[in-house]
Amino acid sequence: MKAKISSRLRPLLLSAIYTLGILGILASHGDSDDDGGLPCTLDIRGIAPVSGLAGEIWVGLLADTENGSVDRVSRLSRNGLELVAVDIAIGSSENAVRTIALAVDGANSGDLYVGGDFSEGILRLNPDGTLDTGFVVGTGFNGRVNRIVPAADGSGDIYVGGDFSAYRGDLVGGLLRLNDDGSRDPGFVAIVPSLETVAMQGGGSSDVYGGGRTFPPLERWTSAGTTDNTPDFDPAPGINPVFAIAPALDGSDDVYIGGGFSGPDRIIRLNQDGSPDNGFVVGAGFDDDVTSIVRADDGSNEIYAGGEFTAYQGNPAGGVIRLGITGSNAAGFVTGAGFSDPTDLSTQSQVVSLARAADGSTDLYVGGGFTRYDGREVNGLVRLNADGSLDTGFEVRISVDARTCDNGTVRQ
Repeated sequence: MKAKISSRLRPLLLSAIYTLGILGILASHGDSDDDGGLPCTLDIRGIAPVSGLAGEIWVGLLADTENGSVDRVSRLSRNGLELVAVDIAIGSSENAVRTIALAVDGANSGDLYVGGDFSEGILRLNPDGTLDTGFVVGTGFNGRVNRIVPAADGSGDIYVGGDFSAYRGDLVGGLLRLNDDGSRDPGFVAIVPSLETVAMQGGGSSDVYGGGRTFPPLERWTSAGTTDNTPDFDPAPGINPVFAIAPALDGSDDVYIGGGFSGPDRIIRLNQDGSPDNGFVVGAGFDDDVTSIVRADDGSNEIYAGGEFTAYQGNPAGGVIRLGITGSNAAGFVTGAGFSDPTDLSTQSQVVSLARAADGSTDLYVGGGFTRYDGREVNGLVRLNADGSLDTGFEVRISVDARTCDNGTVRQ
């Protein structure tokens, strides 16, 4: 059963967990060669690279051990060592942490937003992992938060999408805008039942996209919360469900959409008016869901797509692929056998999250419930070089039950 943390006790509990977590990390790393084969499998649901040459990242994860499970947010070093640990829920059978996002502007830039299926549904952490008490959510959300996206307009505000109908006791739709103090922006009123994903239009636009499983499965809103649909944005209703949205940011105002839809299969590029970009040809597309799309950070305007798929256009593609602007498989990014989970332990067997490194490299972080990459044993999180090869200088090391979860502790 999922542990619930009350609003009054959360600051004290998180601070205590932070302190105990650091002590546990020091103890476990001092004894990292004596883990005794403890089975510990990680399922990563969110990745937020910290900008800077240090190459640190935040991750949201579910750690499953023989003694139970814990939902956590961890800050990792460039080589994967856990620096900060904040436990969000104990004993959860699913991922309580569904999304994380760094504050990118305003007075709280550098703080971390955490959203998911836990008491209040959202919180904000300081860079050291302590609770930011200046972000006041009260009773919070009455349902699950699936995505948090910074407004990135200098305000410090965020957009929150998910499966909820109330925030701080007020009735709301499945998308709302919060000020940086946790209060709701009354100027943004979006009428939508629920959302799986949210993304900013970018490129100087303040519009925001939302997608999910309900009808309509894909919408665009202005900064005032009014829908920008027909005739300005009128996508085909068959694009359903939607799990991933990524603006092209190549001067076109186009947007990439990924999900579980067919015809085209699981990925499409839309023009600004919602019509398909016929220059992006996917053919047979993917054989299973696309859950994440990010742009390559090298000026090529290419994209990475991740998900539960094993093939693209009839060719092997194990969970992650790089696509050119025409929809073709981009040369030079080779993943071999790709991602898999032979243990079949996690609720998600393959890729859930993608994120570009923010340390000046063109590397890519990949997270999910997998335990293999190209035949090598890994544990839910890897860093890939620009050519798709595994960055062997990065190995996730998470302290759980006074032991270290790493690539050698996946359950057989």
